[in-house]
Amino acid sequence: MKTKTSRRSAGGGGRASPARPGGTLKALESRMRAQQTILDNIVDGVVVSDRHGKIIYSNPAAEALLKLTIADASPDEWSQRYGLYRADEQTPFPPHELPVARALQGEVVVAQEMFFRHGNNPTGGWLVASARPVISDDGTFFGAVGVFRDVSDRKRWEKELEQQLAREKERNDTLERLRLTVQQLSTPILEIWDEVLVLPIIGILDSRRSGEMTEQLLDEIARKQCRFVIVDVTGVEIVDSSTADQLLKLVSAVELLGARCMLTGVQPAVAQTLTALRVDLGPMLTLRNLRHGLQTCLRLIQTDFDMTRVMASRPEAAARR
Repeated sequence: MKTKTSRRSAGGGGRASPARPGGTLKALESRMRAQQTILDNIVDGVVVSDRHGKIIYSNPAAEALLKLTIADASPDEWSQRYGLYRADEQTPFPPHELPVARALQGEVVVAQEMFFRHGNNPTGGWLVASARPVISDDGTFFGAVGVFRDVSDRKRWEKELEQQLAREKERNDTLERLRLTVQQLSTPILEIWDEVLVLPIIGILDSRRSGEMTEQLLDEIARKQCRFVIVDVTGVEIVDSSTADQLLKLVSAVELLGARCMLTGVQPAVAQTLTALRVDLGPMLTLRNLRHGLQTCLRLIQTDFDMTRVMASRPEAAARR
């Protein structure tokens, strides 16, 4: 680039005059020194390769980041010399896939992560590198420039976060398994007699627990073809209109499958609350305790059996007449 200087003529008039060659050269040298100073003080590592792969420039940050002297090595030796590996930290990075090597083939590379480890840095570290071809305005190919920075701290934070998330997931899985175990223990469905199921309820009955309980109970009724279900609420000390509503929904679902539902073990405080709330339990049969509930089921089973025998004997009596 040519620069122009101005000076006044002897006659006092001013006009532009061509710059002297020495001034142009000095300006170019000054510009190059400024560029050199800028590159030398960039915190990112910078390397410049000619078109044959020879490193013709590297700034101090490049050697500081790599912890090695940038030597005149062929591209085929870069991975081995600088200890460059893929993300698995074990597989050597193929030399032809390195960012500067790809840029020498005319490719633009952005944010390529690499792991590096060698004798001067046995613990290793992480680099993110970008590279692009160096081409003049007239299309002349000069080589490639690569820029890289140390992202070891970021990768370490990411790894710690990943481990923390894994621990959190494991803890959540454990809590979920514990919740399911507690749910199964707090809501066991027992077959205490042929065709008779007992569902003891302990604690608070909310909408979520009621839904899960109803689903399990209906599955058991369908699987075992039970005729009676005893819902024992001896372990329920507090009840409100919402709890009563959940119980009524459960009973309705049971009766839709053709089974009869009974409620046992209502505590005095619960009975007073239900009365104060004017909760209508409908046709649901309520009994004092589980023993009375089982006795009632057995009596109903025997009654049905006797009726069946009577009905079966009537055709034989009619035939004898």
